[in-house]
Amino acid sequence: MTERSIEMRFSGSHDPLAALLLCGAHKADRVMVAGQWTVVNGEIPGLDTPQLIADHSQMAKRLAEKLS
Repeated sequence: MTERSIEMRFSGSHDPLAALLLCGAHKADRVMVAGQWTVVNGEIPGLDTPQLIADHSQMAKRLAEKLS
């Protein structure tokens, strides 16, 4: 990273590579893997997000019940 490319979200990181992986990059508009779009307009094509959230919530609740 050059000094001109440093953004506020990366400040304080001692490792430029770690900063790219760990700081601020919380959403991608487009991602291509092996020539296929896996993220388009910030969404994973074909992913049923409401169902994923419901499944995750149910599993997290079951895990929390087992721990208590």
